[in-house]
Amino acid sequence: MKQCKRITYPLLAKVGHKLEGTPDEQAQDLWKHFYDEDIENYEMKRLSTFRDVIDKNSPIEDIVMLTELRNFSLDYDYKRQLLPDGTTKPFETIHDVVRYRAVVATLRDKKKVRATLDDVEYYQSRAKQNVRMRGGTLKDCKRHFLRALTQEVHPFKPFGSYTQVVQSLRYFDISMDMLKNAKRNPFVANVVMNNGENRKYIRAMLKVLGYTSEDNYQAWLDLLIHKGLSNPVTMLSQ
Repeated sequence: MKQCKRITYPLLAKVGHKLEGTPDEQAQDLWKHFYDEDIENYEMKRLSTFRDVIDKNSPIEDIVMLTELRNFSLDYDYKRQLLPDGTTKPFETIHDVVRYRAVVATLRDKKKVRATLDDVEYYQSRAKQNVRMRGGTLKDCKRHFLRALTQEVHPFKPFGSYTQVVQSLRYFDISMDMLKNAKRNPFVANVVMNNGENRKYIRAMLKVLGYTSEDNYQAWLDLLIHKGLSNPVTMLSQ
């Protein structure tokens, strides 16, 4: 976890969280969890509600103090569109709002990970282009690499025969069927997730195919890798 700077400005909002301590202590707690890589939780006390009492499936029969376990939710809410410079603007349509917020819900509720700005931007861009991810990020990387290769999208060059490619890429579990499917399916640029494993995999496949590069295969990475927001945590913390 990064070392948190002490906040000297007043606490204006607690984004739905009920925390203990002075306003300054609550601000410090929120600031600390803003940088969490995992979704952390905390205990919150509240009074039971009338709905709790009348619920037939609830054991609560009176107004009592309850202790609940709540998740910290400090991810951006996407009620407005976030721009690369850290400012925001209204979304053009309600559909855009729903799409972005659906991605946030999927990341947090199904994948159980923080809805970082880069991840939200990545998955919504794929959804907008109707590009589904099947089999995990590495298999997805190979799939789009092969589409660019077989369709000879620049900077890829004519590749010779399928048999030669399968032989060259045998250590990457590339089959003849995968090559033929790649040729038939449309290629979409910049949809491969930007992580170290995918970059390493792309460079390794290019090397065994005989490609050389003086800049560590940057042109191929620029074609395949998704271009996300720059340093999103810093932008929101300024």
